[in-house]
Amino acid sequence: MPIPHMSPEFLPEDHPDLLENTDLPAKVIRVLRNACFTRLSDFDNMTDIDLLREPGMGLRDVRAVREARARQKLRDGDKPFD
Repeated sequence: MPIPHMSPEFLPEDHPDLLENTDLPAKVIRVLRNACFTRLSDFDNMTDIDLLREPGMGLRDVRAVREARARQKLRDGDKPFD
């Protein structure tokens, strides 16, 4: 079964959507990378409950992901909440 959040397209190292280029704590990035996530936009279609089901994720981590994504959307000129 393919993993839906794995994207085969290449992103440059300095792309703002990559987890390493966000201001997320290193612990959160490590947990998300271990769950095969690579981009902040991978979480757009996920609920907080879905994120909490990932091993090692806590409520603070979920909030950090949501806040980082909202900041990224504001920088990009998108609506902050869909």
